[in-house]
Amino acid sequence: MTMRPSGRVERQGTTMKPLAESPWKQRGLFFVAGLLVALVCGMIVWHWMSLVPYDAFDQQPTWLKGLGSFVGWLPWIGVAVVLLVRFVKGRSIRVGFYFLGTVTPVAILIGWLCFGPLVEDRIHRQKFNLETWRDQQQGEENAMWPPRLCMVDDLMSSGKLDGLTSSQVVELLGPPHDKSFPFGCTQCDIHYYLGPERGFFRIDSEWLFIALDKDGKVTRYWLYRD
Repeated sequence: MTMRPSGRVERQGTTMKPLAESPWKQRGLFFVAGLLVALVCGMIVWHWMSLVPYDAFDQQPTWLKGLGSFVGWLPWIGVAVVLLVRFVKGRSIRVGFYFLGTVTPVAILIGWLCFGPLVEDRIHRQKFNLETWRDQQQGEENAMWPPRLCMVDDLMSSGKLDGLTSSQVVELLGPPHDKSFPFGCTQCDIHYYLGPERGFFRIDSEWLFIALDKDGKVTRYWLYRD
């Protein structure tokens, strides 16, 4: 058996690496540990009301509310504990990767809140199709993403409405919505209901508004959210 300057041990022609020479394995383990703690605690907090025998938060005793808060803070308490262990055990404790694993679910959630609706909108966009636009039954079957909502962007960018008369618009798009206007707006001549507004909070409605000039031809069209 001989010792090499690199710290490797050779025995009968076989080279062996000490565990200390596997830093990426250590980093991966600490990352996974932080990730699992954050996910488990997050799931417990998310389903807290279904786990405790109370119908309302105000009905919970103080100690149970405190336990729920403790579970929510537990991932960050874990980071502090790992940091303290780092001072005792040295660099083998990968605080940075544990912290990275802890914040990963939070970063994914924030990213989805910011960009998820945009991605979802892009996925559902469709080319304008006359038959599909006029098929109201499909709109009823796909309440959250009716065909008109998915096709309106392509319709507007195609320029098919430019310069049409009101009768030509109706011939192309079918009968418009009834004479009542969405709340707070009476600034268009023809309007079509598209579906729930796109975005994270899909509470209001989205409409296609079309304005005509004095000759009864389309001058502009735009999307309106009530």
